[in-house]
Amino acid sequence: MSRTTHHPKVFISYSWTDAEHEQFVLGLATSLRNHGVDAILDKWDLKPGQDKYVFMESMVVDADVLKVLVLCDRKYQEKANYRAGGVGTESQIISQELYGKVKQNKFIPVVCEYDDEGQPCLPVFMKGLIYIDVSSEELYGNGLDQLLRLIYEQPFHQKPKLGGIPAFVTSGGASYVKELGAAIRAVQDGKPNRQGLEMLFIKGVLTELEKLYVTPTGNGYHEGVYQAIASTKGLRDQVADYAETVAAFSLDDPSSVSPFLKLMEGIGGHFGPPVASGEYYPGWSDLFSYFALEAFLIQTAALIRHGRWKSLRRLVSAAYVVKSSQGEFKASSCTVFDAGLVSLDEHRNQQLKLNRVSVSADLLKERCSADKTSFVELMEADVFLMLESVARLGVQPSNVWPGIWGARTTVYCSYSSKFPLFMRAADEEVRRGIHAALGVDTGATLKAKLDSANERLKGFGRLGRGHFSDFNFIEAINLNELTK
Repeated sequence: MSRTTHHPKVFISYSWTDAEHEQFVLGLATSLRNHGVDAILDKWDLKPGQDKYVFMESMVVDADVLKVLVLCDRKYQEKANYRAGGVGTESQIISQELYGKVKQNKFIPVVCEYDDEGQPCLPVFMKGLIYIDVSSEELYGNGLDQLLRLIYEQPFHQKPKLGGIPAFVTSGGASYVKELGAAIRAVQDGKPNRQGLEMLFIKGVLTELEKLYVTPTGNGYHEGVYQAIASTKGLRDQVADYAETVAAFSLDDPSSVSPFLKLMEGIGGHFGPPVASGEYYPGWSDLFSYFALEAFLIQTAALIRHGRWKSLRRLVSAAYVVKSSQGEFKASSCTVFDAGLVSLDEHRNQQLKLNRVSVSADLLKERCSADKTSFVELMEADVFLMLESVARLGVQPSNVWPGIWGARTTVYCSYSSKFPLFMRAADEEVRRGIHAALGVDTGATLKAKLDSANERLKGFGRLGRGHFSDFNFIEAINLNELTK
């Protein structure tokens, strides 16, 4: 912890210009002390019988004095330049120390006045130093803030921590889209051409994803698929940065997710059988299916994180035109992005004797990072998408089965697992937001849909994955609060 966090000591050097300036100095020193700074002032700390020059020099060279604040007005400038009086002596001490024993940044010019030519009244020996301006009532508050931040070593513009090596560097740049930066800046600045730049980024993602595809071959084809998925980490991180930016800077405009819908449709265009003829491998398109799943969960989590309920409704209610397993393009609900990953969850699981409930869920967990989307946020998004699909099931005709989002990450849930989003449903504003995202107007409407779905499913217990699942759907969504 910095030594400046507990009553840092500063010495105030000034000129006895007149009574008004003297009151200004006292006021500034008092303000500093009120904010925890041990401000030392001759009027308070120089006692009768003490040598004022020795006192000044001791303050300048004292290692416990963190800063020397030099209050510069016309009189101080004049006395310092001509070495007159106490200020002159003091300036000699300071100017020697500036280039001698102590660090230069110990001495802080504080401008209290400007000369007739509009220049700050700085002594010659301080002309090149960056100063703090308190020369008017309008500038005083900001100047005091700057002083306090400087003294406590808490600058307004914090230097970011160093991150790790970008994945696209270590992977030879194979999965890096250079258009991301322009797209992010356009979204942040609300530029009118933002969606055009976003679409260039989307196109770049699809191009890079296609490059990573490996044609399955041999009995161990799952390894090629797995390695191809692993190589998408850098690309996934870029999509995560983009999704976060859209959620953070687009308020709650449903049209803001339109480029992302195009990304999902572009990935979904690879869900059908391969164009090239050859041996058929189950799960041949799992690279695209996995990336679509992960991207959709990340975008959902970002919208939940920022409370973009109308945008989230647009995301989950859109009709996505993707290629079916028969090779035809069809309009599908978002549950199409929750496809089973045969190469991982079946073939790899069996061949390597992993004995896992869901290899793809394990991979989602392994690839999570707190600086992008935490695993709890990813699980929360997964459960929300399950809830939305269950509610949709409750209003479908008995001969229609729209599909349920499987929420594979719930293999990591305990029986009593709850998520922050649904725990906050006790708050009426949050509850209304969730209702809006689900496309219902009241808790009673949602409950009716869920009751109908429960009957069709013959109990929500069937929503757990695997024979030994502890997932409790009702507990996870905080049903009683959510359906108020």
